[in-house]
Amino acid sequence: TLYEDYGVLAKSVRYHNRGDLPIELRHVGSSALHLSASEYEVLHLHGTWSREMNEERVVMPQGKLVIDSTRGASSAVHSPFLAFMEKGTNEDFGEVYASTLVYSGNFALAAEKGEYQDVTIVTGINPFNFSWQLDPDQSFCTPEALHVYSKSGLSLMSKYWHSFVRDRISPARFKGEARPSYLNTWEACYFDVSEEKVLALADRAMDLGLDMLVLDDGWFAGRNDDTTSLGDWVADEEKFPKGIPYLAKEVKKKGLKFGLWFEPEMVNPQSQLYRDHPDWILHVPRRTSSLGRNQLTLDLSRQEVADYIFDQLSAILDCGDIDYVKWDMNRCMTEIGSLGLSPSRQGEVAHRYMLGLYALLKKITSRYPKILFENCASGGNRLDMGMMRYFPQTWTSDMCDPIGRLDIVHGASYLYPSDILAAYVGPSPNHQNGRVTSIESRYLAGVFCAARGFSLNIDELGPDEIKSVDMYADFTKQTASDMLGGSFYRLVRHKNHVIWQYSTKDDAKVYVLYFNILSAANEPVRRVCLKDLDKHASYQLRQEGKSYRGDTLMHAGVELPTFSNKKEDGVRLLPLGDFSAMLFTFFKD
Repeated sequence: TLYEDYGVLAKSVRYHNRGDLPIELRHVGSSALHLSASEYEVLHLHGTWSREMNEERVVMPQGKLVIDSTRGASSAVHSPFLAFMEKGTNEDFGEVYASTLVYSGNFALAAEKGEYQDVTIVTGINPFNFSWQLDPDQSFCTPEALHVYSKSGLSLMSKYWHSFVRDRISPARFKGEARPSYLNTWEACYFDVSEEKVLALADRAMDLGLDMLVLDDGWFAGRNDDTTSLGDWVADEEKFPKGIPYLAKEVKKKGLKFGLWFEPEMVNPQSQLYRDHPDWILHVPRRTSSLGRNQLTLDLSRQEVADYIFDQLSAILDCGDIDYVKWDMNRCMTEIGSLGLSPSRQGEVAHRYMLGLYALLKKITSRYPKILFENCASGGNRLDMGMMRYFPQTWTSDMCDPIGRLDIVHGASYLYPSDILAAYVGPSPNHQNGRVTSIESRYLAGVFCAARGFSLNIDELGPDEIKSVDMYADFTKQTASDMLGGSFYRLVRHKNHVIWQYSTKDDAKVYVLYFNILSAANEPVRRVCLKDLDKHASYQLRQEGKSYRGDTLMHAGVELPTFSNKKEDGVRLLPLGDFSAMLFTFFKD
């Protein structure tokens, strides 16, 4: 299918057995794309937990280049994305051919540079440990591969991807709907939650003017740490004696929405579910099952397992007072086998798991069309187009330190629009890397995400920090609609400073974010040129009340702030110290 309005080509393959005997499929590509001879450079996105989506550019070597996953998830290690660029391509110049896959499981994107410098790109399910018995008169369909061509650099490529995700991938129900600002219980309480604490946090959320209170991990029976209770989705009677529906109703009486965390695909060995159904996990007979985060993976290739999960979640969601669900997944697959399939079909398990997951997601999101579901997998461990078919937004990373998050947001922006990204302000020192930063820098690192919130202990903050939280909570509500449908620009990416531009859908506002990582004395005055403005229009800088013509901002640029202990007229100043940030807002006259 060619989506002309988006510059996107979608390709897939349907195999149909018209013979009388079974056929064993071993290698099922979705697409083969042939590029003529050139000196291509390749852009891909790699990482790990809390360091997802790091950009790397390499010269396409002679021979093969493969990025893939065999982990049962698209994974944070290699995003299912490759971009092939003519030599010297940047944001605004150069031809780009980019590919991804609408799939959340084991994938492979393989490129081969031949003897005459041409390149062939094969995209599809990873052939490692894969087989599929195709019986007579049966069909097998591959996931769709998506390809984009840009004749004007990476910025145009991203525009195509962003528009396509918004209009053709993301659930239509939430398109254009402003995301609620929220307070999450995780960094405030971790597992130590209770009815009393959650209602107190709801009062704090109300005081801050936020829209929603989210109850994260720790609410279900016996869940005091990560060693127990996954799979037993009933409220802990000691923590929540009146149950979750009662709690949700009480939170909503205060004028807030209510959200809830689940990790439905997993089970702890210390759980009633595992004691009742030890055969329901992915495992191989006579092998010891590995634990990841003290948990095992439920076998979603089996219908009875998917039905159990659906019934458990529905028992809570049917109350009608749950507005948001965070669907988490905190381990990759190991010992991939299923007692629900014959020995000859064990190569089908990983893919059948994904088909079972997608069917479950379709069923549950169809039953609860008003609930805002958020995709999470230890952060970005399953950040892909497949999950976005069912979830309007994605938790991009568990890394809440602003400097740690800059590269993550930068990399994610190549494919994904602000509309589907989520971020919140966590505590300082940061719980992932120990860095100490201001509320301002923590907030601004995620300011261009549509879903924004807070996850910290308000009682540990000083008066100035509380004022900052209050200010940014108010700013989040004021700009909630702005972060939908707009255009994101990567203006500068330097080892010590990052600059992004975000223009709203109606072009009425232009936001420019400047991050300076380490402070230095006597630095040069820098300017940055903005993009895609109306050259004849006037743009007023809200912070200063000055107006600039669009062509001036695009060609002469705007002067960036600097460090100084002295305030001087006409000089923009950054907050003193490392990890400083400033947001400019231009209003189109």
